[in-house]
Amino acid sequence: MRWFPRLFLSAVAAVAMAQTAAPEVAARLKPLDAYMAKVMKDFNSPGIGIAVVSGDQLVFAKGYGYRDYGKKLPFTPKTLFQIASNSKLFTAVSAGMLVEEGKLSWDQPIKESVPSIRFYDENLNARVTLRDMLAHRTGITRHDTIWYKSPDPRAVLFQKLQYMEPKEPLRQLFLYNNMMYAAVGQVIELKSGKTWEEFVRQRIFQPLEMNQSLYNVADMVKQPDFGVGFTERRDSFELYQAPYYEDTAGMAPCGAIISSLEDMSHWLAALMNDGKYKGQQVLPAAVLRATMEPAIGLSNPNPESRGWWELLNPAYGMAREMATYRGHMITFHGGDLPGFHSQVSFMPKEKLGVIVFVLGNHDAMLYNPISYNVYEYLLGLDQTPWPARMLDIRLKGKKDGTASRAKAGADQVKGTHPSHPLDDFTGEFEHPAYGILRIAKVGDQLQFDFHKIEVRTDPLPLRSFRHRR
Repeated sequence: MRWFPRLFLSAVAAVAMAQTAAPEVAARLKPLDAYMAKVMKDFNSPGIGIAVVSGDQLVFAKGYGYRDYGKKLPFTPKTLFQIASNSKLFTAVSAGMLVEEGKLSWDQPIKESVPSIRFYDENLNARVTLRDMLAHRTGITRHDTIWYKSPDPRAVLFQKLQYMEPKEPLRQLFLYNNMMYAAVGQVIELKSGKTWEEFVRQRIFQPLEMNQSLYNVADMVKQPDFGVGFTERRDSFELYQAPYYEDTAGMAPCGAIISSLEDMSHWLAALMNDGKYKGQQVLPAAVLRATMEPAIGLSNPNPESRGWWELLNPAYGMAREMATYRGHMITFHGGDLPGFHSQVSFMPKEKLGVIVFVLGNHDAMLYNPISYNVYEYLLGLDQTPWPARMLDIRLKGKKDGTASRAKAGADQVKGTHPSHPLDDFTGEFEHPAYGILRIAKVGDQLQFDFHKIEVRTDPLPLRSFRHRR
């Protein structure tokens, strides 16, 4: 039992560090409440949560506004939240655990480890690697309509990779692709004998004490504290409750995790400390380093288009982006589903991490500027006017959108008719990856029925659509 005193002293030291760090962080973040009050008013935001991890401890966690705007229920550090694409790093790390076990390889063709995987042609079959899939560099574009509101299970989506034609050569361009993460989730099941959900829960959630975290909205709404997505109407500032996106089962490895600021702080602490949590090695350090190795370069859009020079030289690794923010290296990733938007980031050298959860779609852009400004507070830097920059973009975009919709149909030539009767357009149209599109005549309209999406003509051109629940 010679290890006990050392482990005990480590735990005491960690507590002491946290007790020292928390007051210092609190002092540096003293202006944050006033900052957030203005931001939430300017952006008409229903609710935002912020957490800060310093070293290996959660030192700040606070909700602003409401986790349910309709019922005026407060946003708390325990509020459950759809983290969307911040689920991807859980998938990359899970796959990396299998790399560590010799069951997969980062850089050998994945077909050597998983013979059942098939891509569009033999060139891709012979060359695509696990790193290519996780770094969004396969040359295959998003094809999100394959999975959006689709009932397809993961095994079916996995088989549909073979019908996704590449847009660019392999490893030449960053093309974000959710389907590749769904496929890696299926690979994890094939190589481990456990579903992606079981693997993540057993290998990551449980040892990190992420006891609140789960995978679907049906389970989330049974809990006492969960987020509700309120967002702004297009042509007014009225907030309304947006429906949850619930068809996440097949695509879970790219975006289904539901967690809280408190639970995610455990994950972030492990990421920041070479995979250690409470002194125990939970995540393989080599895997975390691999996910941060730049796999493909990204553009510098803000300096080029807006003259903003704070964030520079971004690159993508596997499920996370790296860049420099005002001279400090930062790694981060966003996550977006209707009504729920998240950012998880940290600065490796400074061992500072920030989590931001934003409810609403009209204010989704806030997770980046809030993260940046929080880092500036923590580092003692002057504040970049991110909210003012974003507010200008938001208000101009809202005004332009209203003006464009007011002009819709103005160029239609009066007194003209379709060259064919509507019956000529009806039928079923099938693609092996996308599925079946059904077009039927309903009165004097055409109805397009695809997955759980219905679109009707009014009578022509298309004017409205609705999602079938």
